[in-house]
Amino acid sequence: MARRNEFKPDKPRSGFLSKLYLTQLQRRAILKWLLYALVLVGLSVVQDVILCRVRIFGATTDLVPAAIFCICVLEQLQRGSVFSLVASIVYLFSESSLGPYTIVFITTLAVLVTYFRQSYLQSGFSATALCVVAATVLYELATFCMGLFLGLTTPARMGAFLITAVLSCVAALALYPVFLAIGRIGGQQWKE
Repeated sequence: MARRNEFKPDKPRSGFLSKLYLTQLQRRAILKWLLYALVLVGLSVVQDVILCRVRIFGATTDLVPAAIFCICVLEQLQRGSVFSLVASIVYLFSESSLGPYTIVFITTLAVLVTYFRQSYLQSGFSATALCVVAATVLYELATFCMGLFLGLTTPARMGAFLITAVLSCVAALALYPVFLAIGRIGGQQWKE
């Protein structure tokens, strides 16, 4: 006697992402941006819990803005500018930033250095390093000037702000391979 139904289809999977009807490229892009966000949250925790207690010549690191600049430069202007805006808003609400003006400073500087790199420089580590260092130093100078204007700091603390910029640049450039590896997961990116 022959069997009637030898073929049995697989059971339908009912996972979280299966109902979203996403392509493989879209899933990889979502994974890439979630990993970027996870790294930024981790950097924020490390900065606020561990590194805030370590002072070098009266200065601490400012990891999150430097990392935002690095990611923005790697992801080109369109995606990087949106990312810098969203990340700076999240940075403001994490209570780690100095005030609401950091949204304007981070987003503007990230867009400007990304535009500069995309228009005038070739892709590579040296161009990324130049842009991240320039953006981080300008960010620290802008926050120092805003602190002077608001009466939150004194001119004698200028050296500490510059040391903060140097420490933040070193940390962001040390994380460059991590950001580069995450950026290769999905979507468009410059070939570094």
